[in-house]
Amino acid sequence: MEMNPRKEQMSMSKAGPKAFARALPLMLAVLLAASGCAGVRPQPSPEGEAPVSPSVQVDPPVQTTTATVFYPDWQVQHLIPEQRQVPEGSPAELATRVVEELLAGPADPHLKPAFPEGTRLLEPVKLEGGQATVNFSGELDQVQGSAAVMAALHSLRLSLGDIPGIDEVRIQVSGGSGGELDGMVVETKSPYLYLYPVFPNPERTRYLQSRADQGLDTWRLDPAAVARFEGRMFGFTAAELQQAAVRQDGGRAEAYVTRDGTTYQFTLVRNPAAGEKGVWTIDSLNPMQWHEYDAVPAAVRELADRYAATTIGAAVAHSDRLYLIASVEEGEVRITSAEADGDALVVRVAEDGGQRLSIASVPLPGAAPDVVFRWEAEPTGPVARHTPAEELPRLYTAEGVGHPEVKLTGDAVIASAVSEPGRIAVKGYARHLFEATVVARMLDGQGQEVAVAHATAAAAMWNWGEFTIVLEHHAPPGEYRVEVGDYSMRDGVWQPRAVTYVTVR
Repeated sequence: MEMNPRKEQMSMSKAGPKAFARALPLMLAVLLAASGCAGVRPQPSPEGEAPVSPSVQVDPPVQTTTATVFYPDWQVQHLIPEQRQVPEGSPAELATRVVEELLAGPADPHLKPAFPEGTRLLEPVKLEGGQATVNFSGELDQVQGSAAVMAALHSLRLSLGDIPGIDEVRIQVSGGSGGELDGMVVETKSPYLYLYPVFPNPERTRYLQSRADQGLDTWRLDPAAVARFEGRMFGFTAAELQQAAVRQDGGRAEAYVTRDGTTYQFTLVRNPAAGEKGVWTIDSLNPMQWHEYDAVPAAVRELADRYAATTIGAAVAHSDRLYLIASVEEGEVRITSAEADGDALVVRVAEDGGQRLSIASVPLPGAAPDVVFRWEAEPTGPVARHTPAEELPRLYTAEGVGHPEVKLTGDAVIASAVSEPGRIAVKGYARHLFEATVVARMLDGQGQEVAVAHATAAAAMWNWGEFTIVLEHHAPPGEYRVEVGDYSMRDGVWQPRAVTYVTVR
């Protein structure tokens, strides 16, 4: 039977709204069935894509950023960085996520949690005026020992230090209820460095090697990458480490990092058990530091200025460090190392990569040592003219060219040596002299004494005193060596403390 659309429409109109409402579900069912009969079906998703229902909204992927968090090493000596992927957000939101990652603990089983177990973040980090307020639960008060307290504070400082806009961190415990750390403020931009000895962990090396063998963290096969990431354990910034110079020699590498005119050096080693495929780890921190002229204390600069006119090695104590100065009249010099040899401190110097003045420092020894400067190899550049055996070298070679028993103590400075007919006027400064007596000797090219004279320094012992000595002579024209020093009160042996060369015309 065929339905008449016009009659159907009229009958529905007469039935009224209630009848229409009752008929609506039936009409929808008929329409849906008809559409199915007509072959209208959901289209399959393109190959490789998941089907999407029109009624389900898909959230866009979360944008993440890399954050660095720091955890104590096995000796709670240094803080080792680990990377995390956290959702992007405002500085306060990033700080909240970083603290949450910090509280979650390290992924490396050979690192330690920075906070007591159970410590929670009670509310999102608040950031106002450059100060981030972090409200911890009461478990934070369970931290015990000064080392653990410092580890917690510095892990927080380093972990939040990379977030823009955070200059300092204020710690709260349970909203400010009190406690050892409650109310403490830590500066994130502090130039503090953690220059402590390094204690390598063999177990951690094996763990890192196993990950690299599985194709994980393969960046650890590159000493430069390890230096620029894990070097942050010393407190260097990522920007400073990015500029670091890394020099590899077989299974060892040295990284040089400069901050404010001072260069620091730490050593990396490759895991010998894995050969060429071994991971690199930081093995030690060199106690020696190298300094630009403008980066040293004024007292050290003053001494360097006095020595600038001669070829000499010198040492001066300042604060808790012993500063080493090597200067040449021409050519280059570079202090490379210093090591104890009995009662002496032997300072090695080289020509390559140096300048006319090299300044380094080491931790101040317990007792004042004799400081000896020696060339690693006999110089071949312009400075070599001052080191042949017949001229009595001023910086002695390892083989002791010249008189190996002669040591320059650095306790005298020749400020000027003016040659006039028949006389040489020597002016300078001296200290640590026996009875404050300063002696000047004029030597020919064979080391024979041509003239000698003495004077008294204006000050004695630890204070620097000025002196003027006039050497009268009848020497023929030529180049002569002038030594300034004194005679040992113990055995009367001559002790040259500073040298220079003069030309008699």
